[in-house]
Amino acid sequence: MFLPSKIEKVRLILPKIYYDKAITLLGELGFLQIEVLESESKKILKDFKEIEYDKINRYSQKIRSLESNLIKQKTKNIDIKDLQQVFHEADKVKIYEEVNEIKKEEEKINASIKESNSVLEIVNLMRDFKYDLKILNGNRVESFIIKKTKEDGQFIETAKKEIDCEFNELEKVYLFTIEKHNKEKLANLANKEEVNLIKIPDIEGKIEEIISLQETNLKKEKEKLSIINNKLEKLSKKYYPIVANLKEYLDIEVKKSAIIPKVGSTDYITVIEGWIESKKISFLEESMNELASNRFILEKIKTDEEPPTKMENPVSFKLYEFFIKFYSIPKSSEIDPTIFFGIAFPIFFGLMVGDAGYGATFLLLSFWIIHRVKHPPKKSHIPRKLAKFVKTIISKNSLVMIMKAIIPGSIIAIALGIIFNEYFGFALPYSPLFNVTKNVSTLLLISGWIGVAMVSFGFVLGALNALYNKKVKKAIGRVGWLLVAWGIVIVGLAVLHKESIGFSNLEAVGSYVAIVIGIILVLRSEGMQSLMEIPSVISHILSYTRLVGILLASVILAQVINLIFVSSLSSSIPYIIGGVIILVFGQLFNIVIALFEGGIQGARLIYVEFFSKFFDGNGNLFKPFKIERKNTSNVYVKNAKKN
Repeated sequence: MFLPSKIEKVRLILPKIYYDKAITLLGELGFLQIEVLESESKKILKDFKEIEYDKINRYSQKIRSLESNLIKQKTKNIDIKDLQQVFHEADKVKIYEEVNEIKKEEEKINASIKESNSVLEIVNLMRDFKYDLKILNGNRVESFIIKKTKEDGQFIETAKKEIDCEFNELEKVYLFTIEKHNKEKLANLANKEEVNLIKIPDIEGKIEEIISLQETNLKKEKEKLSIINNKLEKLSKKYYPIVANLKEYLDIEVKKSAIIPKVGSTDYITVIEGWIESKKISFLEESMNELASNRFILEKIKTDEEPPTKMENPVSFKLYEFFIKFYSIPKSSEIDPTIFFGIAFPIFFGLMVGDAGYGATFLLLSFWIIHRVKHPPKKSHIPRKLAKFVKTIISKNSLVMIMKAIIPGSIIAIALGIIFNEYFGFALPYSPLFNVTKNVSTLLLISGWIGVAMVSFGFVLGALNALYNKKVKKAIGRVGWLLVAWGIVIVGLAVLHKESIGFSNLEAVGSYVAIVIGIILVLRSEGMQSLMEIPSVISHILSYTRLVGILLASVILAQVINLIFVSSLSSSIPYIIGGVIILVFGQLFNIVIALFEGGIQGARLIYVEFFSKFFDGNGNLFKPFKIERKNTSNVYVKNAKKN
C-alpha cells in the first residue's frame, strides 16, 4: 500500500511456432511490459521476422476506411480463430467500391445543400433589394454586405471616405459595390475594424426568384440524400457488425506488430523480455503452460535497471494518484506518497477555507462541474472565450480529478466553519467553539506543530525509504536532520515562552546535544555543503503558518465586506444598492481567492515542505502490453482476473 507493486524482469523462451499465440495471450492478460532484449540476449539472437504484417496493414487500412464510412450499428462478440479467417471474411465483404461511391455522392449533395443554404442566408438578409442580383457582380465590380450593428458606424464612414464604392443601406444590412481592384483595401479595413464582410454570390434573378429556386434545389437534394442514406443504412445493417469485428481484430494485429522489433529469435525459438508484477508471475506461468504444454522457459532476470512503477493504492485514494503523477512519478523502490497527500491535502484546504458557507459553495460547485463535464448540455451558456481558455489550461479529465479532490476538503471546511461560526463571514446566533480572530496565537501554535509533525514525518519516511533500499548512509543523514529539526524546535519554544536557553535548562542542553549530533550525522552522510540546508529546515516548519495566514485573510476580508454591507442598510437607497454590489462581488472575489489559495498553497506545502524530505520521484509508469476488446472475444484468457 505504501510502496508501489514489486516489479521484476523476466525472460520468456518458447518455440517459434507459439510466438503469435503467446503474444496474444500476453496482450489478453495485460501483465507484461515488453522491453527490447538485453545486450547479452542480442548477441546470440537475431531480429524476429514476420512476413504477414504487410498484408495485415493493407487489410487494416481497407477495413478501417470502410468502418468509418458505414453507419454504426449494434455489434456482438464473435470468435475469430486466426488471421486466415480474417482475410477470408474481409474478402467476402465486397462493398468497398459501392460505399466509396455513396460517400462521394453524399459529399457532392452536402456541398450543394451547403451552397443553397449559404445563398438563402445571404438573400434573406437582402429581401428589400428590388433589383436583379446580376447587377451586383460583373467583370469589373463585386458586392459585399455587412449585418447592421451599433458598432459599424465608424467602419461605414471610413469605407465611404477611403474607398470608391456604391453604398446602399437596406433594412438588415449595408451593401457595398466596389471595383475589383479595391477589394483588398475593403477587406483590410473590415479586418482592422473586426467587421464580418460577406461576399454576395454570382447569381442572377430577383430575391424572390432566387429564394424559390434555392428552396426547390434544397428539397431535391435532400430527397437524393435520403435515398442514398437509406441505401447506406441497409448496407450498414448487413455489414457493419462483421466489419467492426474485423477492424478490431486487425487493430490488435497491428498493435502486436509493434512488439516485433523488441523480440529476438533463432530458426526455432523466440525470446521475449519484459517487466511484470511479482505476484502475477505464477499466473503467467500457469497460462503459458496451458498454451504451450510446458514447452517454454520463464525465468527471472537479475538486473540493475530501475523497474517501472505501478502505483497500488486503496480505491478511496486512487484519485490522488493524479496529483502525484503531476508532481513526479515515484520510483518503484521508494515510498508512494499518494495516501499521505490524500490525507493532508483535504485537511489543509479545509483549514485554510474555514467557512461553512464557502465550503458548501465549493462542494456544490464540485458536484456541478463533475456532472457538467460528464453530461455536457447541448447548448452551453458559458461564454465561448471563457470555455476555450479553460480548455487550453486544463483537460476535462484533469478538471474532474481536481473537483473530486476538493470535495473532502470542502466537507472539512464546512465542519470547521460550524466550529468557528463562520458563514460567508456572518455569525449565526450561537457561541463558536473556537473563535478565529480571538485565538490567533493558538492557531499559529497549532500550525507550527503541524509543520513540525509534517517535516519530522518526512525525515522518518526518508530514513525508512533509505533503509528499505539498503542505503544506510542516507538513512543516517535523514535521522541527523530529524535531530537538528527537533533541537531547533525545542530552543525556539524556549525563546517563545521566555525560558532560559542557557546550560541551566536541561531541555535546552538536550536540544543543543541533538543539534550537534544531528549535524555530525549529516556531515558524515551528506558532506559539508549540506549545512546550507539548515535554514530551509527552519523555513519549511514555519511555512506551515500560512495555513493560519490564509484562513485569517479570508475570514477578515469576509467580515469587512459584510460590515460595509450592513452599514449601508441604514443609509439611503443608493448606498444600500452600493452595499449590495460590494457584498455580492466582494464575496465572489473572496470565494475565488479562497478556492485558489486553499488549493495551490495546500498542494505546495505537501510538494515542497514535505516531499523534499523523502521523495525523489522521476520514475517511469508501468505500461504493460494490453489488448483491449469490445467486439471480439478473448482467445486464450477466459474470465481471468487481471488486476
